[in-house]
This record gives sequence, structure tokens and C-alpha cells, in this order.
Amino acid sequence: MPEFDINASAEQVAILFNQGRGVDAVARLDALRRDQPPVVQEALDRYVATRAAGPITALYGMTLLPMPGMSAVTPPREDLGRLLAAGHTAPRFPEDRETARLSQAQQYDVYASVIGVRGDQAARDALGTQDRVILGMRNDTRSTANRGAGEYDDRIVVVWKDAKGGRHAREFNHSNTEPSAQYDHHAGSDGTRLIAESGGQVAPRLARSPGYENVDRRKIEGEDVNNDRVRDLGRLAEGSTEMKADTHPTYGANPGEEFALRPTAAAVAAGQNRVQRDTNADGWFNARDVNGRQDLNDTFKIHRGGSANTDSAGCQTIGGGEYDAFITAAGGNPRQTRWQYVLTSVAPPPPQRAQPQGGRRADAHDEAPSLHPSDPRHADHRLHGQIDGHLRALGGDYARNAEAIGLSVLAAAKTHHITQADGLVPNRANGEVPADQTLFLLQGRPGDPGAQRVAISVEVAANTPVQASLARLDELNRAAPQPPGPEQAHSQDASPRRMG
Repeated sequence: MPEFDINASAEQVAILFNQGRGVDAVARLDALRRDQPPVVQEALDRYVATRAAGPITALYGMTLLPMPGMSAVTPPREDLGRLLAAGHTAPRFPEDRETARLSQAQQYDVYASVIGVRGDQAARDALGTQDRVILGMRNDTRSTANRGAGEYDDRIVVVWKDAKGGRHAREFNHSNTEPSAQYDHHAGSDGTRLIAESGGQVAPRLARSPGYENVDRRKIEGEDVNNDRVRDLGRLAEGSTEMKADTHPTYGANPGEEFALRPTAAAVAAGQNRVQRDTNADGWFNARDVNGRQDLNDTFKIHRGGSANTDSAGCQTIGGGEYDAFITAAGGNPRQTRWQYVLTSVAPPPPQRAQPQGGRRADAHDEAPSLHPSDPRHADHRLHGQIDGHLRALGGDYARNAEAIGLSVLAAAKTHHITQADGLVPNRANGEVPADQTLFLLQGRPGDPGAQRVAISVEVAANTPVQASLARLDELNRAAPQPPGPEQAHSQDASPRRMG
């Protein structure tokens, strides 16, 4: 039996969509997905979503206003919503055994389809060349894990095409994309702890922060970004980063230097808000960190990690004896001088939905039409109204783009379990960071460290298609066990969700 070609199969479906044959496209996609493992189905969806984004978005919009006979010319809304979500949301983290069963070409398609959704144009362009493109998939892990030594629970993948167009991928499953608390100033100082790159300066005595009692300490790394005289560890935020060849020290029996990668000057210049810092010392990187978003510098390398210690103060590290193979894979094109590195967070697998009685597949045209959140009957009507009111009060582009921005913010609020929009504040200009790059959605009192905050990119929110946000809201509401009514939601206190 011939090998299933994910790329060619997705192209068949995309051509049908782009010819205006949406019903045929979804029927063909359903047939192709049938009997394929989830990891292949997801790659198919991502490829189709990026290659036929316009028609899929338009068709989904048509299903929101159903008319007699519409089912003959529009595919089921559930299928279109799944494709829209595949083109905009974080991927699932496939288990090792899922991808181990795939061919090289299939592995390439799984990860190249993620790069197509989560990477920038430079990364997508590089997929069409013989350049090695690097993907990082991050499982958020608390920095204090493993006594502060970090965990190899992420994945780094190198994908490329050879001179004949053959597709290749190399996984590195002992990878880490986050800093470890052994380098964190919040782990305290006994008066002898050195500060990195300070010429031998010793940190004054400092008690350990709660949660850092069992951390085995090394030198202190990071920057003090909230002016509390304690340095804050940083990690590379998800997104695309151009890297260049460099070196990193090696230790042990044969100390010296070896191949590593670090951000280019161009990446640093374009790296606004590309670093997250843990300023509240909870071991997580999220919107609760005051001044937690900073600009990129060139210290965030990809280098070798230890066998039982990630050796990461913010770099991407590869352990488990895999780093030599990474050097070979990443350096396989001798003419390559720049590497596109795409880092993405990952999402849990979607919840299983109960099948209709009798085993019949539910047709989305049998469902009630999706309501817009502006409709009082929508489960998120009250929260949407609060967000919309904040945007219109801000005026300017926020008011003019209130629908697109508001729906994107609402989807982010739902994802982070926000139930009350007490404030929506754009960032102020700070040094080289211009104003209005990030919106901060607040649940709680302004200035309260315990208030829940969610940071949303203004550019991403304004450019996310309305239909994609509506599809995401539908998906979130279907997954919810029982959405609370407006009165119940108003009285509940949302428990903070740990997000990296």
C-alpha cells in the first residue's frame, strides 16, 4: 500500500476550496482523514487551513446566517470551524510513539504544517529552500521543577528538503525551552553567590522566596526589570527568531567551545516584547508578572544541556546525548548562514464529544445557528459587552476595529478563564517599546498583585479574522462542561490559571 502523502492530499483539498467547491473540499478532506491517526489528521487540517484560508473564512461566515437550501452549497459549520481553529491556534504536542510510526516525509509534514501556522513569513519561505528550519514545541513547566534543574519535556525539531525535494525531519525529544530556577535570584543568596557576567560580584544575602526552598543554586542570571533589586529570569516568548551560528562553552574533561545558535542583530532589532520575565517569583511566565514583557537580546541561545540538568538560564537546550545529532542536522547545509527558529506553545488534545444516538454524525446544519456574542442569548454576551465598552472608550483604532479586536480578546479571556473584564489597558511607551503594542485585560482591582491579567498582542487581535475568533469561541463553549448563566458568572470568582 503506498505511503499516505500528507502534503499532496492537503493540496487536493485546498485546490477544491480555492475553486469555490467547498462542499466537495470538505467531503474529500473527510475521506482523506478517515482511518488516519490524529497526528496526520491534524497536519492535514493545518496545511489546508493555511492554503485555503480565504475561502474557508468566507464559507464559515455564510454558515452564521443560514438560509433555506444553504446546506447544499456550504460545508458543515463544525468542519469549517475546525479548519479555522487549526489555522490560528497552538498545536497539540504529539507523543513520541505517534511520530515514530511516520515516515520522514510524514514527519516533515507534521512539523512543517506547524511552522506554516505558527511561524512568520521568513520561516515559511525557508521551508521552500534547502535551509534547515528549526521548530520548538513548549510544554509550560515551572522553573522550580526538579529542584530547579529544569525538565527535558519540550521538543525541538529540524526540518528540511534535500536537493531532490525529499522531505526530512529530525526530532530531539530531550529538549528544554525554559529557564531553570537554579539561576534565579529569587532562590536567595547566602552572601557568596556570584552574579553572572559581573566580574566576580557577589550578591548580598537574600532569603529564598516561597517555593524556592529546595532549589539547588548556581550563579545568578537575569535582569531586574521591576526595580526591586532582584534579578528576574527570562525566557524566549513564542514566535519566530532568526538565528546565526555562534559558539558556547563546553565543560568536563574536554573544555572548549562548540557550535551553538544565537539571535541575529536583525532579530534583536525586531524583537519587541519577545522576552518574558518572571517578576513575581511564582516560577511561571504569564500576565501576572509586572513588566514581564521585555525586548529580545542575543543571549537566548540554542546549546547543549547536561544529562540530568538542563543548564538553562533562558536558553533552548538539548540533552540526552542528542546534541551532537542536532549539530549535524542543523548544519547539514554548508551554505546556510541564518536559521529560522519558530517557538510555539502547545495545547492539550481536544475533549472527546459524545456521538449522537444511533451513531449518526451530527450535521452542523442540524444545530442551532451560532449566535454572535452581541446577542443577549449568547453565553458570553455580558463579558463581550464589557470588552466592547472598554474598546470604544479607548477610542481611535480600538473603537474602529472593536469587532475584530473585541472577539479576539474575548477568545483569549475564555482561554484564560476570565469571567469579568474590569479593565482593558494598552501598554505605554517604555524606552524603545512604542505604546499600543499590547492590551492587558484585567480581572480585579488595578494595582492588586492578585488580580488576573491576560496580555494580548494588538496586532494579532486586529488581524485575526472575525470568523476565526467566532470559531474559537464555539470550540471553547462546546468543550465547557456547562457554561454559567449571566447571573452565575457575575457572582463567581475566577480561580487564576497557571499559564506560561
